[in-house]
Amino acid sequence: MKEEKADILRKTVIVITIILIFATAGLLMITTQIKTVVLDYYGQISTIKTLAGTVDSFLLQNNIYMGRNTDISPAKDSKLVDGMEIKITSVNELSKLDLNKLQADYSPLSVKIEEVVEEIPYTEETNDNPLVNVGTTNILQEGSNGEKTTTFLVKYTNDKEIARAQIGEAITVEPKNKVIEVGTKVKPVVSRSRTVQTVNSTVVDGGYKQYNIALSSELQQYAYNICKKYGIEYELFLAVMYKESRFNINAVGSNSYGLCQIYATNISSLKNKLGITDIMNPYDNMTAGAYLLSQYFANARKQVSGTAAIEAYALNSYNMGENTYFKLCYSRGVINREYSNSIKNIRNRLIANGGL
Repeated sequence: MKEEKADILRKTVIVITIILIFATAGLLMITTQIKTVVLDYYGQISTIKTLAGTVDSFLLQNNIYMGRNTDISPAKDSKLVDGMEIKITSVNELSKLDLNKLQADYSPLSVKIEEVVEEIPYTEETNDNPLVNVGTTNILQEGSNGEKTTTFLVKYTNDKEIARAQIGEAITVEPKNKVIEVGTKVKPVVSRSRTVQTVNSTVVDGGYKQYNIALSSELQQYAYNICKKYGIEYELFLAVMYKESRFNINAVGSNSYGLCQIYATNISSLKNKLGITDIMNPYDNMTAGAYLLSQYFANARKQVSGTAAIEAYALNSYNMGENTYFKLCYSRGVINREYSNSIKNIRNRLIANGGL
């Protein structure tokens, strides 16, 4: 029994010894076939160990692919030997890639969301109040500016903006309008046996002058007082009436009426604002005309400066309507027109000659 076990052990040792001999021989064979290759890949030098037998198989093993503009030395079918240098170059110099230069020249894009806050100016709102005396103004509400926030998507490269797109807009603070109350109430008096809501037509101060014109003394006095109430020049108002109607209280034009040639489209609103009842009544008519002219002067002072420009803007607005005058004339740089020039000339003749 002991002899059988010893025999099995001897056989096992012999088998293991034979296996070790073959394994060692195989390793020695593989070791002798390993080659060290120097690879020059477009100027980048590296040392690679390989079992490849040819240059072509070396390229395949290392995932190196040749392009049309690529040259290799030695040739692909060359036998690979230990210590061999494989050099890969470009036939076309422009096709070479300088990785360091590419990295230096690379300009990454960045995207940011930016918000721009702008101020919204408040506006002035004027409200007529027939319960407050003419010439009185009250501030009912102070104005305050609002804010608008606009959101943009902005692209940058090297901290330089290259594109911008608006992606949102919102009013973050609403502007609050300034509200001004303007009195339009005038004292009621009796004139020609009828009640006219106007200034006193017979009492005048030391500044009044009666002119030699086709307008009664009573109507001239009334015109003087209404001009004082509305803050307009008396002689200029007389010149407007002369231009419009030649002082004819019964004048009827193309859809316009009376001394001041009040347009029909304005009559209803003027009656409500001023409390007048008969546009052909000379007192009512002058009240309407003086009020309109004062409003145009107020608007003119917001647009232009200087007495001459303000007068021209107001007079032409009276003649054409402010919106029409603004669009057709003022917005195109035209301030003076034949109408405003003629009224100024009439006013100057009236003052110089004492009449018309």
